[in-house]
Amino acid sequence: MAGGKETPRQKMIGMMYLVLTALLALNVSAAIIEKFAILNTTLEELVSDDRDKNIAKLAAIEKSTSADPKVLDAIDRAKKVRELTKSTIEYLDAVKKELKTGSDKKLLEGENLIQNQNNPEEVMLNETRATGKDYEKKLKDYVKSLNDIMKLQKPFGKLNKKAEDFDEFKNDKKQETKNFLQFSFEGTPLMAALAMVSQKQTDVLEYEATALDSLNRITKGVVFEVDQLVPMVQAETNSVVAGNYYEGDLFVAGSASGISPTMFKDGQTLQLEDKDVGLSSKVKMGKIKFLASASNYVDGVAKMSYKVKINIPGRAPLDRSIDYKVIRPVAVFGSAAAATLYRDCGTEVNVNIQGLTDLSSLDLSIPAEQGKAYKLGPGKFAILPTRAQCNVNVLLGGQSIGTNKFETQDAPMPIAKVLAGPNTIDIAKGVPAGTASVRIEPEIIDQIFAKNNNRDNKYFVSGLIMQINGGSPITIRSGTIPLSQYNVRKGDNISVSQVQVQRPAYDGSTKQVNGSKMSVNFRIN
Repeated sequence: MAGGKETPRQKMIGMMYLVLTALLALNVSAAIIEKFAILNTTLEELVSDDRDKNIAKLAAIEKSTSADPKVLDAIDRAKKVRELTKSTIEYLDAVKKELKTGSDKKLLEGENLIQNQNNPEEVMLNETRATGKDYEKKLKDYVKSLNDIMKLQKPFGKLNKKAEDFDEFKNDKKQETKNFLQFSFEGTPLMAALAMVSQKQTDVLEYEATALDSLNRITKGVVFEVDQLVPMVQAETNSVVAGNYYEGDLFVAGSASGISPTMFKDGQTLQLEDKDVGLSSKVKMGKIKFLASASNYVDGVAKMSYKVKINIPGRAPLDRSIDYKVIRPVAVFGSAAAATLYRDCGTEVNVNIQGLTDLSSLDLSIPAEQGKAYKLGPGKFAILPTRAQCNVNVLLGGQSIGTNKFETQDAPMPIAKVLAGPNTIDIAKGVPAGTASVRIEPEIIDQIFAKNNNRDNKYFVSGLIMQINGGSPITIRSGTIPLSQYNVRKGDNISVSQVQVQRPAYDGSTKQVNGSKMSVNFRIN
């Protein structure tokens, strides 16, 4: 098979090669052999050009947009043809390198390269070396594999041609008994042998070009075929209040199933997804997902936009600006405790934003001199103020959406409760004589604080002053008074004052509490 349509340049080189081969068979002078160096250089340039053209042909085939099974099969076969040809060309390059390698394992150069007469027979015809047989087998395998891939009515012809396959040599008695390797390399100078292998490379690339042209006629190159028409609606909004009209624009979208466009939002590449739009049709759509934010609100609404771009092979980019609206978010502090914040105490609050279901990006910020805020989970926080006023800044996605100002108050002062064991003592009735000890404990009257500040309401007595019948003050380093230790008797009057009260704070520290209401007097009865 002759292959694809030859260019004038290819025809000229082919004619030169035949003429020089004929002269070589007549054992012409070395001056003619030098012309093979020029011919080989030209052939190698042609190999490079043809390889680039075939790579471009494959790229065009791969850009076909149709999902027809025949087209997909043609694309797959084109890839196989290119890979087969690529490996064959690389093998032939290795053969040429071996032909140019001297006995000292170094590449021949200059006059040594042009005048060498021995390497072709030593490399290609020496029975102790497999290069020649492998060379012929590689050419046979290429043609067989190419025909297996293409399955054309007129298959590609053999590349291992002998004298009988050329009109110019088929009647030459000196050549008719020679096999392919002998015809190609027997008595052949090195430069002629190199040109011979380079010529085979052009033949291989010509076969590939013919195969790719045949497959391109199936895929139609980069022609875009719109093979899906899908009805779609573009609406101003995706939600409508009952009783209002839904308004949108109905249009037809054309889609080519084989296209994989590249999509961008504000310059960032989008991930493509195949969206099922009904009627057994799927359209590639770019996934856009971002946190909406704004600062230029007018009456609680900000008009915003973002830019999109779609790149489709073979067409100019499609650009558009998409408008949308952002509603100002309003933070609602849902805990009743938020109405009463206590200084140096942690109050846990729930914060919600109407219409926002994902609260993971919600945060609170308080000026350092006014306190701290702890994030306990999505929409749940603890506020720990340290000043009379606490300004709580609400952040959404790192941006402020408003500040809530809270007035704070001191942690409530406790009153004294007297216990003997587990029982509370009615001090109006007095402490029974013989009681070994009593315990002074703080009691919190503020029930809001007691209920909502669980980590700050564990008051305890750390010390007090006791007097028996107005005698000398006795310092006790806890809230427990060991009555038996001081020989307290029936009728004694006990006075408790300067009670020191502390509590563990939300942040892990220990705070002093005003215990001025903790003074208590009782009688031993």
